[in-house]
Amino acid sequence: MSRKPNIWISLLMAATLVIPLSFVVPKNADKYLSEHFWSRKTFAPSDYNVVIMGDSRVYRGLSPEIVESHLPDLKTLNFAYSNGGLNPTMFEAGESKLAKNKKPKIIILGISANTVTGYSAPNTQYLQEINRPREELLERLYFNPVLYWFSPTSPEQIKKQFSGVKDTAYYRHRYFLNGYVESDKFPIDTLEAIPSYTKDFTNYKVEPEYLNSLYKQVKLWSDSGIIVVGFTPPVSRPMRILEDTLGLYHEKEIRAGFERAAGYWIDLNLNEFKTYDGSHLVIESAQKLSNIVGKELAVILKKHSEN
Repeated sequence: MSRKPNIWISLLMAATLVIPLSFVVPKNADKYLSEHFWSRKTFAPSDYNVVIMGDSRVYRGLSPEIVESHLPDLKTLNFAYSNGGLNPTMFEAGESKLAKNKKPKIIILGISANTVTGYSAPNTQYLQEINRPREELLERLYFNPVLYWFSPTSPEQIKKQFSGVKDTAYYRHRYFLNGYVESDKFPIDTLEAIPSYTKDFTNYKVEPEYLNSLYKQVKLWSDSGIIVVGFTPPVSRPMRILEDTLGLYHEKEIRAGFERAAGYWIDLNLNEFKTYDGSHLVIESAQKLSNIVGKELAVILKKHSEN
C-alpha cells in the first residue's frame, strides 16, 4: 500500500530550504521596495510636524531622520516627487500630512526651476500614485515587503552575487519609509543631466503665474500659523547657469518674493556640495544638506517663538 505524502512535512521542508535562501539571493529593490515606498509616502497619515516638498532633488537630498536630529520631538515627512510641482494640487496634498492638533507646523519647499514651470504642473507621478486601483495599492502596501525577499532571480544574477566581482558601474537606491531615497551612482558624471534639462527649458520657463501662486500659498500658510521655509536645492555650477539663463530661474528675486509672503529662506553655497549627475547630490552632500536645513530650522523656530 502506497503512503500518501504529508503535505505539512513537505511545506516545512520547503520553508526550511527557501527561507534561508531568501536572505542571500539577489533582490529586486527597485520593484518591490520602491513600489512600497511610493505608496506609503502618498498615503502617509496626517501625523507630521514637518512636511518637505519639491522634486527629485528634494526626495534624494533631504533626510527627515537627520533633520529631526536637530528638532527634538518633531516628526518629519519627505513628501517630494519626481518632477514634483509646487502648485495648488501639491500644496493641498502636502498640507494634509500635517497633524491637525500638533504644533509647530512647518512646510519646507525645495524650489528648483522645474518646480515652478509648466513642465511639472501635471504632477504626473503624484496623481498616478494617488489614483492607483485599490487592489494594486493593497498589494504594494502589504505584500511587497514580503515579495521582496522572494524576488525572481536567474542563474546569472546568483553567479554575480557570489562571484565577489565588483560592479564597474551602478546606480543604487536605498528607500526610507520617511520619504527619503538615498542615491549613489558610479561613475560620477556631473554633466549627465545637462542635455535633458536643456530640452526641458527650451520648452518650459519659470513663469510669473507659477511664482505668484507659490507666494500666495506661502502667505496663506504663514497667516494660518504654519512656518514656511524655502531653499534652492544645490546642483552643479553648469546646471545652475543653465537654469538661470535658459530656464529664467532667478533665486534672488524668488527669495525676495518668498520673504515678502512671510516665508523664511535658507541660503546655500553651491561650492559646498557635490552631485553625481549635475542634478542630484551624492550621499555625503545630501547628509550635509539635511544637517544644514535641520540647524537652520532650529534657529528659525527659536526666532518664530520669540515674535
